[in-house]
Amino acid sequence: MAVLKKILAQLNKAYATTIMEVNGELHFLVATEDHAICKAWNAKTGQETTIWNGTGGTMNIVPVPGRKNQFIATRDFTSMVEAKESKIVLAQCDVNGAWTITPIMVIPYLHRFDIFELNGRLMFIGSSICEGKESKDDWSKPGTVYIGELSENLTKPFEIRQILEGVTKNHGFCRGQWNSRDAYFISGMEGVFVIYLPDRADGEWKSERIIDHEVSDIAVCDLDNDGIMELAAIEPFHGSRGLIYKYLNGKLTVIHEHECEFGHVVWGGKIMNKAAFIIGGRKGNRELNCFQVDEATGQIKHFTLDNTAGASNIAVINLPGMDVVLAANREIGEVAIYEITT
Repeated sequence: MAVLKKILAQLNKAYATTIMEVNGELHFLVATEDHAICKAWNAKTGQETTIWNGTGGTMNIVPVPGRKNQFIATRDFTSMVEAKESKIVLAQCDVNGAWTITPIMVIPYLHRFDIFELNGRLMFIGSSICEGKESKDDWSKPGTVYIGELSENLTKPFEIRQILEGVTKNHGFCRGQWNSRDAYFISGMEGVFVIYLPDRADGEWKSERIIDHEVSDIAVCDLDNDGIMELAAIEPFHGSRGLIYKYLNGKLTVIHEHECEFGHVVWGGKIMNKAAFIIGGRKGNRELNCFQVDEATGQIKHFTLDNTAGASNIAVINLPGMDVVLAANREIGEVAIYEITT
């Protein structure tokens, strides 16, 4: 693989990422976890736009499915202790490129969330990292997973209810498939939980625990193309190991392990039309590595996108002849893309 890095900007404490169309053109979006800014870059022209300024604490940016020029983001999660007033906001861009930001509702300590469609209804699923904190090391009030249906007018608050609770250091969150069903994966000190989507928006949400030890971040994909999902994880919380699990003899078994420091990025999908995991750490060598199965040997091998990055989060898009990884390289205050070709 060939990797070409392009630096889009310097941005202090760059954190949240997404890739979406704005007025019909592809854009890279990054927001900060500090009291600062959210920006967008036109993927074709490189033109930079400021979406908001002066407010940060953004953990997530999620484009609204089926709606043009709209995303929902968290704000005011400026630290784990100071996240009691964290909220979700709706950002809307008009045809002239002007953005309007409207608060929707406060969800205390909301760390990860997604917006998805179920039977034609727009649904919210979100995880609080905890339910309250007196200090950085206070984990006495475990986190919760909430579900709710968004209002037709996206700026209006909506009801949420608990579907999973008691997850300490509730940090890992991703969507994928498990047992041939659409699901969300949640991880914390108690392990990894799979929450299966019901058939109907008002249906019953069921979950199971598939790992029973501490896991920080997670992703899934069918790495070896055998029809069964593998799971990549960082362990323990903000941990020192990147691992890949596979079902062997009916048990999730580690088939790859490498050292990392302050592991934070775990992504699963396809790179150059081949299943891959991307795993990265925020300290130490700050590597961002892509893991794939070597077809000739059947062994897991990797190539390095960056060894100075310290990425907090990434977003990936598959384009004709090229894949692009957008990275918020928090530890060096950088927004970058990595163009991957064969």
